[in-house]
Amino acid sequence: MTNINLLIIFIALTTVLPFGNTFAEDNATNANTSTHNASTSYHLATGDRVRIEVFGEDDLTRDVTLTDNGKISYPFLGELKLEGITLRELEELIRTGLQGAYLINPDVNVSVLEYRPFFINGEIKKSGSYPYQPGLTLRKAIALAGGFTEYASQENITVIHENDFTKTPVPIQFDKAISPGDIITISEYRRIFINGQVKNPGSYPYKAGLTLRKIITLAGGFTQRADTSGGYIISEDDEDQESKEIELEDNVSPGDIITIKQSFF
Repeated sequence: MTNINLLIIFIALTTVLPFGNTFAEDNATNANTSTHNASTSYHLATGDRVRIEVFGEDDLTRDVTLTDNGKISYPFLGELKLEGITLRELEELIRTGLQGAYLINPDVNVSVLEYRPFFINGEIKKSGSYPYQPGLTLRKAIALAGGFTEYASQENITVIHENDFTKTPVPIQFDKAISPGDIITISEYRRIFINGQVKNPGSYPYKAGLTLRKIITLAGGFTQRADTSGGYIISEDDEDQESKEIELEDNVSPGDIITIKQSFF
């Protein structure tokens, strides 16, 4: 191997290795930052399961779940109200309680073993409650619940946040954060209304790709008196609410009102 080749290898190593170290250090910093943020910003509530550790005191290590009243029982300190406090505040509460009377300088660490759940319902394949995960977004929550049903309106999703005492559903976008205790509702598309010469007039759920022919099939098909060439439609988006002709292969939209006309021949 020539001196030139050795020089090239040396330069490559001195360039790549510091970058690798920096990348690892950045990852470690990000992990530490995430842990710090969780300990200072996450507020405990009923259903959270936490681990309390006191360094060098195995008898004081406890895995506990907050009861319905947001309390736990802890050695020496009795019943503690944890509802609404952060992990850092809980550490300080236990450290202060143990210091002096029981231990000289207790080193307390609290971590979450299992977060309380969030809830998702409506037009979702597996509605129910799911354990919260740090960094959870609406998009991830929908994926955990198996994805949308065919009737789901992706533009009509609301959430009731746990910390909203008015319990008001508010619209939410896919990249927005979900918190423990939140209730997500996936609404179905606005229904389509069909009347006139079909066997089962009424309202039917919309799904993507629905045509006049398909909605007629959902409504049981034509009656014997029906004009089978098409019908009339009033589109919800039409400000004038004008009735227009529609053919069998034309697409229909949520909120449309369809009338199948009678044949006179």
